[in-house]
Amino acid sequence: MTHTILNSFINPKSVALIGVSSRTGPGTFNVLERMLTNGYRGAIYPVNPRGGSILGVKAYQSVIHIDAPVDLAVIATPRTAVPETVKQCVQKGIEAVVIITQGFSDADDETGMQMHHEIVDIIRDTKTRVVGPNTLGVINTFINFDTSFVSFNTRTSPVGVICQSGIFLAASQDFSGGMGIGIDIGNTSDIGFTECMEYLADDDRIKVINLHMEGLRDGHRFLAAARRIASQKPVLALKTGSSEEGARAASSHSGSLAGEDAVFSAAFAQSGIIRVENSARLVELNQTFITYQEMKGKRIGFITISGGAGILAVDACSKYGLKPACLSDQTTTALDNVFPDWMKTGNPADIWPAGMAKGYEKITALALDNMLADSNVDAVLCITPAYLDPDEDPLNTIDLVNETAARYPHKPTALWIFGPHKQRYAEKFRAAQAAVAYSSPDSALYCLAKLYQYHSTIKGKQYTVCPAPRDIDRARAAAIINEGMNGRLAALNEQALDVVEAYGIPAVKRGLVQSREQALQLAEDFGYPIALKIASPDITHKSDAGGVMLNIQSGQELSGAYDKIIQNIMACKPDARIEGVLVQTQITGGTEVILGGRQDPQFGPVLVFGLGGIYTELVRDVTFRVAPVTPDEALAMIKETLAYKILSGARGQTPGDIKRLVECIVRMGTMLCENPEIAEVDINPLLVKPDSCLALDARIIPAYQE
Repeated sequence: MTHTILNSFINPKSVALIGVSSRTGPGTFNVLERMLTNGYRGAIYPVNPRGGSILGVKAYQSVIHIDAPVDLAVIATPRTAVPETVKQCVQKGIEAVVIITQGFSDADDETGMQMHHEIVDIIRDTKTRVVGPNTLGVINTFINFDTSFVSFNTRTSPVGVICQSGIFLAASQDFSGGMGIGIDIGNTSDIGFTECMEYLADDDRIKVINLHMEGLRDGHRFLAAARRIASQKPVLALKTGSSEEGARAASSHSGSLAGEDAVFSAAFAQSGIIRVENSARLVELNQTFITYQEMKGKRIGFITISGGAGILAVDACSKYGLKPACLSDQTTTALDNVFPDWMKTGNPADIWPAGMAKGYEKITALALDNMLADSNVDAVLCITPAYLDPDEDPLNTIDLVNETAARYPHKPTALWIFGPHKQRYAEKFRAAQAAVAYSSPDSALYCLAKLYQYHSTIKGKQYTVCPAPRDIDRARAAAIINEGMNGRLAALNEQALDVVEAYGIPAVKRGLVQSREQALQLAEDFGYPIALKIASPDITHKSDAGGVMLNIQSGQELSGAYDKIIQNIMACKPDARIEGVLVQTQITGGTEVILGGRQDPQFGPVLVFGLGGIYTELVRDVTFRVAPVTPDEALAMIKETLAYKILSGARGQTPGDIKRLVECIVRMGTMLCENPEIAEVDINPLLVKPDSCLALDARIIPAYQE
């Protein structure tokens, strides 16, 4: 259904241009004029209240008056007229509508937001779908069709672009290296990233999908689609609004919440989307995926005319997780036979001395052919100059490299070309589609690393749904959460340990007491050492209020500590409600980590893991995942943090129980998914010992619907 409707946007046989100006010529931004100039072959129906004709094409006073079927309506009226115009499109039976007009959820006034909601209400339960408002609309360079009011040129390329700003379409050559189909979803009142990705995934002309994302709605649906699509063809994301200031600007521009940047990075990684840090990298990555069929390993062969340039390339190699190849005896022998006696063959292979003596083209051909044939080599980077125009350059090996690369389609042949004419060289390589010329060794190795990542871990991946863990006492957890919410507690503190324990995460032995005598009795039952913590719904950070006493070794110490806690709270928080004092077994040793999560506005339940205790705020060593997670995803979270080195036994420490920690992370994800009433939760610290994990303190903040 969605694919059929999107086809009306991208390949329409007839278009109504509503609000098109009768003014024509330079500077009028007339969509009709652009469509005629570009050679659109379908029927065009201009709509202007004055009627008559525009550029020789009959104009209609209303879309209702068009006496023929219309595939696509493009609305460019003043914003106050848009809702009524959309209503007319629905009445006319038009199923595809692009709203160019601005001033809706991107506006600074309440009126714009109200009209945005009105548009959504008008199309609800109808067959009409909307792209926009605040959009350039749709561009299909394969058939020279677009709805943009801005004139621009771009290169036709097998890249599909989905964006929230028209600049990424109009300047697609700068941002994506060209474009085949582009969809600016604007303020996303209806059609968004998910539907557009699904359409582009099924278009065989599109080899790579680009996302220029400011914010997102319905994150879980998006991730489910992305997992299916990224396993078929590469999906590259340029996420803007990564800074706090940028996030505010993005929310204002697109009307979407930008959200926390680290959560977007985690969601992209979980779904196979490759996040790209800037537009320059995106252009080269697109060309990489368009040109190369595969990359089977990490071993890189280097052919250079400069020892220094070769060293730069090797440094970039290790930076991105690749490694220089150990050349086979056959390759080494072939190079030894042409290299000077005083020069040892290695990788990088510096061919300049041999090239000067025996002919640069001949030696380049020999070195490249042998490296590509070498079973120890997975890709080759050639480093060559562009000192002169390629038509005049005696060092021009473009045809040779293209011919050789084409004979080895399963191994990427990449180039780093430097010099004043490198752009001309790059264009000639682009035209042949056999090898890619990169702007730097860093860019080349970055792109090859992403190519290997895609073909080794993303392409063809099957995502399995991990069943929820057993032995969960859901009824107990729900009862505790509901009791806290019924009491309108700002946070569940002591009760939080009971909730996580109900979900199978082990918690420290503990008990709530109302007097010093009860505390002494419980301490005798538990055994020393003991920790005491104030229990109050009004005190979240107990230590800051003097409400925590640790390492209590005897009854005498406990009596003094109990009285001291009460005195501290009376002095620091005299109005706080005190429910008692929590007596806990004092646990020593192990590594303190933080495990928690929250409800994210885009993606729903999101997990967080990292170093805990005093290091939580100091180091900020945390990583995120959208819940639920599989054991493999939980293990990947652990490995992304500094905590992993400690838990693995760094500096002679006893390793922690990573297997049980993985289980705790999985269970926390299940708890967040099954209890949307939990706005935030954290266990800090969760103590990871050599043979167990134990929650020592926890907090849950309920999600109240105002």
